[in-house]
Amino acid sequence: MNQKNRRTLFITTMLCTALFTLTVVSKNLTSRAVDISVWLYGTAVLVNIILNIALSSKAVSENGAKKLITLSRWIMPVTVSAFFIAQVYPAVFEGQRIMDTFVYVFLGILFMICGNYFPKNHRNPYVGLKFPWLLHDEESWHKTHRLGSYTWLLSGMLMIVHPLHHVSYITIPLVIALSGAVPLLYSLFLFYKNLKSRNAR
Repeated sequence: MNQKNRRTLFITTMLCTALFTLTVVSKNLTSRAVDISVWLYGTAVLVNIILNIALSSKAVSENGAKKLITLSRWIMPVTVSAFFIAQVYPAVFEGQRIMDTFVYVFLGILFMICGNYFPKNHRNPYVGLKFPWLLHDEESWHKTHRLGSYTWLLSGMLMIVHPLHHVSYITIPLVIALSGAVPLLYSLFLFYKNLKSRNAR
């Protein structure tokens, strides 16, 4: 791990730890029981450390899209910060709850950012659509991520507009299909097509 990555690991871990500490202290000051949010912040600290160490591997640094790697390094502090704001908002502005809207919009933006950089992402075990059969086929990896770019952008748009109608039985299945099922089925189609081609030789 180079000096820049060590610095990022330190800063992101400190941010996650600060939010974890702030949440624990606030629970103690208000005499409220420790709820699941405290465990989420604590888990975020550990996941952030593991994620940053994994992203420092040679395979990721050489093949992963630089913007996606950077986003992945900062994903935990950004996510817990967003969650913290959504938690604090109702306490500051009584009677106004924004958690659901905040989560959908935040995830929608995240999906769109990832989708935008998918085509620049080369084979690696940590960043991107990590279907095992793609890790040994650069062409299929590229084709799947090119399709995934469009499906993830559409998924992001669907999630952003979701708070306008709240019809979750439409939005959630569509997002799952577009972001997961469609790229998965397409990658399997490419895998078996290539397998059949190799066997025919």
